[in-house]
Amino acid sequence: MKSSQKLGFIISGITSVFMSTVVVTNTHILKAEATPKEPPQNLVVNGTFTADPLVSPYDRTRNNPFISGWLNSIASDVFATTFLENYTVDDAENYSLSVRLAPRYDDNGPIFTYISQKLKTVPGQKYQLSYYLANADDDPNENVFQTYVGGKLIEQKVNVGFQGFTKYTYYFVAKSRTTELKFASKQRSYWYNLDNVSVVPVNKFSKNEISKPEPCPSSLPAAKLVFTTFDVPNAIATDAQGINDQGDITGYFSDSAGYHSFLKQGRSFNTFDYSNALLTYANGINNQGNIVGSYYQNTVFHAFLKKGNSFSNVDVPGVDPAFAQYFSNQSARDINNQGDFVGFFRDSTGTHGFLKKGKNYSSFDNPDTTYQYTIANGINDWGNIVGFFQGTTGYHAFLKRGKYFTNFDVPRAIFTHASGINNQGDIVGFFFDGIANRGFLKQGNSFSAINVPGAYSTYVYGINNQGDIVGFFYDGTKRRGFIARKNPTSHPQSN
Repeated sequence: MKSSQKLGFIISGITSVFMSTVVVTNTHILKAEATPKEPPQNLVVNGTFTADPLVSPYDRTRNNPFISGWLNSIASDVFATTFLENYTVDDAENYSLSVRLAPRYDDNGPIFTYISQKLKTVPGQKYQLSYYLANADDDPNENVFQTYVGGKLIEQKVNVGFQGFTKYTYYFVAKSRTTELKFASKQRSYWYNLDNVSVVPVNKFSKNEISKPEPCPSSLPAAKLVFTTFDVPNAIATDAQGINDQGDITGYFSDSAGYHSFLKQGRSFNTFDYSNALLTYANGINNQGNIVGSYYQNTVFHAFLKKGNSFSNVDVPGVDPAFAQYFSNQSARDINNQGDFVGFFRDSTGTHGFLKKGKNYSSFDNPDTTYQYTIANGINDWGNIVGFFQGTTGYHAFLKRGKYFTNFDVPRAIFTHASGINNQGDIVGFFFDGIANRGFLKQGNSFSAINVPGAYSTYVYGINNQGDIVGFFYDGTKRRGFIARKNPTSHPQSN
């Protein structure tokens, strides 16, 4: 407390019954130090999603779909696609979590799922609603996010492009003592993340706001590469996945009928589908032109091997079809020049990597995975395997040599995803730094960033023994394929 100087002033107090005026003169008044104003109370219960563990208490192989304070429309389903995830606005500090709203299907395609909560409100009171939303979808053609207040749709976001956590602010007047807040999501292949939901009383309205994160370049040095971009003719999106030493590129693309695969040789494209499959995803190619991938048929995903024009089913033996009903549950990812290939599958204990060598399959898990989630993505001719796994602090990359794992992260990355490896041991993949997904090249212990010029985000998937790198990027309108070379004259140019 501090003593003020002598002064005179008038204090007015207004109530609903009367106005009183008090005159104060020639009095010593003790001036109180300013006390911080109490922030308005958030009406949302568990708006930061910190009340529950990441892993489901009922199934230790799954992320937790049971979110305190919220009604999750599909929490009780065996394969719930709305659940907690350790990707957050504050980079998972202090065990913070977000909610992933991932794809859900019926016989006619993607459908809405939602989470909701009933708030205790005062009729006639003004409120401010704010939340952070991220979107992993680089193909802004098949996603919708809706916000409802009191049963009324106040905002619908359609075909949102990739974005890191972005803050949205809206205002409303409560009409009853109970107001339902609901978020609905529909995605085809990717997902939204929702975090830091808040509803607080306010005295006046401001305009609805969108506060996007400030863009910034990667802190890694840029790899010195020359980029050539390409599109499968008439494709909505083109995702390059693998490249062999001849420069042949394989991957998949989408059109109005779904997803199909392609082989790019020089300037020519050959497209293909597994027989009677609804969706076909080609992922890896070797020097013999053999291609591995996955396909969706009769409501189940399978793995395939393509030699010339002949396809073979190469599912991991004994996998229950019930665990292969989603894209992330079974796939062959890469093949080397000996014909050995790697991928991943899901069973009742979790998601595991696999290696098929000759006629034999073997499965493996990264010893540091906390949630039994290991993905094998790439293999070279020495049998070295790269991929990523989920641990207590997010997603990390690994290199597997024989029985031994070496884990690594791109410096300052929130997650790191290793995709491909060549015979020199160069590793490629992508990472998220809180602003965008960016590609990386790891040579020894050195990392460099791979960003297609002008891209919003860049995903790197394959590298050959010449050091040619392929992947895809989002340019603000669609996903496009690219090849990046140190010496672009060593192979025919792509268009």
